[in-house]
Amino acid sequence: MGGKSDAKLLSPAFVRLTVANFCFFLTFASFFLLPLHVRALGGTERTVGFVMGTNGVAGLVSLFLLGPVLDRFDLRLFLRGGLALMASATLGFLFIDRIGVALFALRVAQGFAFAAGYNAASTLAVELAPTGRRAAALGLFGVSTLGTHALAPAIGEGLVHLGGFRLLFLVAAAYSAVGLLLTIGLPPTVGHAAARPAPLILGETLVATIATTALMGFAFGTVITFAPTFVHDAHLGSVSTFFLSYTAAAIGTRFGAAGIGDTLGHRRVVMPALAVLGGAIAGLATVHSAVTLAAVGVVFGTAQGIVYPTLNAFTIDQAAPGQFGRVQTLFNGCFNLGVTTGAFALGAVADAWGHRVVFLCAGAVAGLALGLFIVGTRDPALDRAGSASG
Repeated sequence: MGGKSDAKLLSPAFVRLTVANFCFFLTFASFFLLPLHVRALGGTERTVGFVMGTNGVAGLVSLFLLGPVLDRFDLRLFLRGGLALMASATLGFLFIDRIGVALFALRVAQGFAFAAGYNAASTLAVELAPTGRRAAALGLFGVSTLGTHALAPAIGEGLVHLGGFRLLFLVAAAYSAVGLLLTIGLPPTVGHAAARPAPLILGETLVATIATTALMGFAFGTVITFAPTFVHDAHLGSVSTFFLSYTAAAIGTRFGAAGIGDTLGHRRVVMPALAVLGGAIAGLATVHSAVTLAAVGVVFGTAQGIVYPTLNAFTIDQAAPGQFGRVQTLFNGCFNLGVTTGAFALGAVADAWGHRVVFLCAGAVAGLALGLFIVGTRDPALDRAGSASG
């Protein structure tokens, strides 16, 4: 049975989807360097927060629009649409030479592209994953996301030095174009198109889990948004030092321990991992050297590599067949909403009190997420056992 699960997990369709998602996120992660471009155009930290957070608004829209549609129609349509829009919007940055309406409009377009493309890709990954190994499957699928968090900024810094941000935008658009071509071989998914989807019941555990996800997104997004300018202002060397160490640790964890929740229980694993994540984020406030920056990045990446796919699997555990699209979109949308809120809310804090206070605030938010998860959630297996005995 274990061999059958492995074969399904590593099916050609799953691998092709993962590579297409990798290309999609190469474009997305190239824009981790956008804060430096915004600063070069005359923006403040508050402006950086608004620019980086604008595209996350589409995540909120996806909560109401994309979820039911994903459950009823071919996921490939949304994946391809997201890739095409991401490539087009990225090319639009070639014509941006000032901070204005056009810049924010392109970030909104990228946000809609992300909402459509990633929600479709991650829902398809859930559909292709073995039921009993979802945390492991989503962990491996997440490698296609995490790998870009180091690779894209590292390549991007070289491209900027070689030909400026125009060259970066051209190459970033090409990534999504390649991903679009890779979707040609993906199988259609139309299993629920003719059926009226069952209503999604928002129970206490699901609500608390989604709120935890949003708070985790707030904390995580704060790091991703403000780490580049923090490294630059604190003279800690290359931005890629943090992203490489964080990503290497997260990928290693995804291969070695992402499925630990499938064995020990998703809820039981989320709690300590979330605690470590919050500690690592707060620890950024103490960084004064490139070596310490890399060390904190390793701890941050290890915790993120466990908590994100395990929390995702815990969320999916509460969904019935035919509801994966809505629950997955709810999970992704609330995480991205948290990322957006952190960028908007803490830009002013960074301007007033500096990056170190920002990271302390984000670490406290991660602690709040942990407390909410402990108090507000129950293991679905325990609920089922209680119902059976009753």
